[in-house]
Amino acid sequence: MLGLTWVAFLLRVPGLAGQSLWRDEVDSLYFAGWELRLLLEQLTATGHNGPLYYLLLRPWLQLTGATEFALRYPSALMGTLAVPLGYTLVRQLGLSRRAGLLLSLLLATSPYLVWYSQEGKMYTLLLVMVMLAVIAHTRALAGEGARWWGVFVLATTLSFYLHILAPMMLPVYGAAALIFFSQTRRRWRGWLASMACLTLPYLPLVIWQASMFRAGVSQGHPFYPFKQQFSLLLELYSGGLIKFAGPTGLVLVVFLLLAGLFLVNPRARAEAYTLRRRLLLAAWLLLPPLAIYLISLRVPVFEDRYVIYITPAFYLLLALGLILIRHHARWLAGLCLGLLLALNLLGIWQQQRQPIKADFRAAAAYLAQQPTRPQAIIIQIPYLKRTFDYYYRAEYKFLEGLWTNGGKPPAEVDRDMLGLTAGLPEVWLVVSEEASWDSRQLMRSWLNQHASLAGEAHFMRVDVYHYRFASGNIDASAN
Repeated sequence: MLGLTWVAFLLRVPGLAGQSLWRDEVDSLYFAGWELRLLLEQLTATGHNGPLYYLLLRPWLQLTGATEFALRYPSALMGTLAVPLGYTLVRQLGLSRRAGLLLSLLLATSPYLVWYSQEGKMYTLLLVMVMLAVIAHTRALAGEGARWWGVFVLATTLSFYLHILAPMMLPVYGAAALIFFSQTRRRWRGWLASMACLTLPYLPLVIWQASMFRAGVSQGHPFYPFKQQFSLLLELYSGGLIKFAGPTGLVLVVFLLLAGLFLVNPRARAEAYTLRRRLLLAAWLLLPPLAIYLISLRVPVFEDRYVIYITPAFYLLLALGLILIRHHARWLAGLCLGLLLALNLLGIWQQQRQPIKADFRAAAAYLAQQPTRPQAIIIQIPYLKRTFDYYYRAEYKFLEGLWTNGGKPPAEVDRDMLGLTAGLPEVWLVVSEEASWDSRQLMRSWLNQHASLAGEAHFMRVDVYHYRFASGNIDASAN
């Protein structure tokens, strides 16, 4: 187990600074600097997922500094901790040591989990809190002491304030109480008391969710039908963010998943006991995405990373599938495991060598190397100014890119751009995620018509353009 934990650590830490920070990570740095009052006020604001991660991050960054490595290192540690926790979870469920080692191996080498272990956000900490809550819930139901109800309540409450969609695990705990009803019946007071204790910390989230649901306010997430939503999760879990494996990885994990759910071991003495564990894992895998899908029928809120806490159920079902196949054909189980590990390691390698995040680091370096320091920079979309400023430390005049997706007519764009660029001999344009702000590219079209393009450079998801205006051509007072 120690060896697998070290493997997980070594797969996560060396590449922490490999890619540029993206806007969500820079937001982590930004929010970590807020006062507690501001963080709590923003709990119910659109686009904010919970204050706890930023509260924990603040003292860490004060100690280490706000570097890329320092920001992402806690995520790597939590992603590593998930590996021994997975083994503990399996043994607590009463499954074999082999199943525990296989789950730990898959958690350690999952390209998806490695990716989020290298991101400065709350997702691997959320994963650890939910795993700890499931372990505590299982131990409490098994009668291992009332203290485990306390651990369950604490871990679950912390998960609520790490991410606002963590309460989608509550149906799983309800399903567990039904699946293991014989245990629940003997300890129903503790179970009901623990669920009641979760009501108070959940109330602020209920208020936010209820108002959002009634208003139907868009959160900027696309809507996914449940089938497409689950297919996306399978693709990501089987090949990572690059999804390079295509149908090979998808077919393999679906085969193992079905084996883990339905294949019977004729030599098992406690097949009914194992069946209840399978039902629990199926509930853990399916109920949170289903709950998010039902919410999304009114307000789309699904993102794959928001349900990262279902990955232990997914990988444990794969591990059970490998064990059950082994009882029927050892060679086939060995082949499946070898292919699965090969795909995992190739997925990690692809993620390390191929940039995915918007490369503001390279864009800022390009601008810093210019013979004449840029004086005026338009950033499109304006929200990305924080990300750009993290890397570009020189002073400049910030010009906010126009938002035209509300149907702004070209004549209004012309008027606004004349005012924006009045008196400027030249301007630099930094563009990323342009479609979400100016899908018709009206601002760039205006610059192409009224200025000459003096240079351009293109990086991963970031483009830089240098425009020069004819002398005296742009004068807002003359229009």
